[in-house]
Amino acid sequence: MTSDNLLRFHKLDRNVVAFSGYNGLGIAPGTVFRSVLASYVLGDIPEKDLPLPAEPIEERRFRVDREAALYRAGSHLVHLTEARL
Repeated sequence: MTSDNLLRFHKLDRNVVAFSGYNGLGIAPGTVFRSVLASYVLGDIPEKDLPLPAEPIEERRFRVDREAALYRAGSHLVHLTEARL
């Protein structure tokens, strides 16, 4: 998942590329980008003709801790609500 719900293109190494951030909508764009990436890696199309510019991978600090805290808070809220019913 990306913070702005937009796809990302990553150039990881020579002939190692990836698209990420489909955010639950991966079937149609995944089918299209699969062909585009193959053409790029094979040298059939230049990088400038890719549908997205290459971006570095974002490091998300404390993501796991934040998510765990949210799940814990949600769990406590559910248990408190159920206890009052």
